[in-house]
Amino acid sequence: MEILVLVLLFAGLFAIYDAIRKVNNNILEQTEELKKIREGLKEHSKK
Repeated sequence: MEILVLVLLFAGLFAIYDAIRKVNNNILEQTEELKKIREGLKEHSKK
């Protein structure tokens, strides 16, 4: 019974870690997209 609790606890912690990692990756991707958009707007406004 104790082993089952430990396995479930480990699985829960891993699920939380994975969810945080996915959110972090999404934030990084959005930041890169915003940088590209800003650079494009700067180039466009110079013309």
